[in-house]
Amino acid sequence: MNEKELSLFKLILSADIGSIRFFRLLERFGNEESILKAGKKDLMSVEGIGSTLSEAILNVSVSGKAEKELELAKKNNIAVVLYTDSNYPKPLRELPGKPLVLYIKGGVLEKDFESISIVGSRKISNYGKTATSEFASYFAKKGITIISGLARGVDTLAHITALENKSRTIAVLGNGLLVNYPPENKKLQEAIEQNGAVISEFPLKQPPNKGAFPRRNRIIAGLSKAALLTEAGIRSGASITARFCAEFGKDVFAVPGSIYSDMSKGTNDLIQNGAYIALSPQNMTEQLGWLPKREMKKPIEMNSLDKIETAVLNLIENNSDGLPSDLIAEKLNLDISETSTALLKLEITGLIKSTPGQIYIRTY
Repeated sequence: MNEKELSLFKLILSADIGSIRFFRLLERFGNEESILKAGKKDLMSVEGIGSTLSEAILNVSVSGKAEKELELAKKNNIAVVLYTDSNYPKPLRELPGKPLVLYIKGGVLEKDFESISIVGSRKISNYGKTATSEFASYFAKKGITIISGLARGVDTLAHITALENKSRTIAVLGNGLLVNYPPENKKLQEAIEQNGAVISEFPLKQPPNKGAFPRRNRIIAGLSKAALLTEAGIRSGASITARFCAEFGKDVFAVPGSIYSDMSKGTNDLIQNGAYIALSPQNMTEQLGWLPKREMKKPIEMNSLDKIETAVLNLIENNSDGLPSDLIAEKLNLDISETSTALLKLEITGLIKSTPGQIYIRTY
């Protein structure tokens, strides 16, 4: 870091000054060096800068705190990225209240900004596990980076699913990168560092606290192109992420759940208040417009279909709930052997699949 950058980093570390108060100081004094040289009375003339914070600003230059933090980051191969740096994540640059510094272990790529954040409850039901795994697996297989908060429950499962599908994932923490929280996710955090990035705006050894998690959630929302809540209680932290996404103009999706389940009250409430309903990963992808509507995964197979196979596929496409083979035969005036042969061909090519009860649905 040059002297200007070091002065900025010192200010960031002074009692967690925050972006709002920092920019007020910058407007008043012109540059970071002048802020550090200002007297206590002048500092306190700025709105939001009281006695305690002004003392912290006066002491930070002589404390060596910033230099020690930079040395610790270097020792642990952690990048310290200021908001003025060229490698500061683009999606965060224009956000109100953006983090002034990010600690990053791993790497953030341009492609990571085409991402989905998958968040939800720490207590997760079997339904939530199934939904999280299905959505995360689908997006991971398409090479879409999955962002979450490394918390227990939905977050953990989203990260694990991304890694299992050899996709990138980013974890945003509500504590310093040298603090393992939750402790059982230590190895998961290390794996994410090798296949994406772990990010925090908090000093390296800062433990988690209640006020840190909403700040973490705004970064998750800021980095993501869209957010998906697979299961969440009515007052969950995941709902805070959703609110940040809405504030930042990002799309919010929620998986609907039982009206009798406390774990679905948050997602159902979001849908009631304007979030998109996430009925399937394919449906969500179409709404986002990242792929052509009803993307054809297998054009070669599509071109090779005969008239009966094409008619069966078109009929299934136009019935989102799927159809049984006997009803398909009846609607198309086919005998059952012709229908079965066509269905087998379409299944082999991956254009349809059978669900419990031998109901056939499209797969794209």
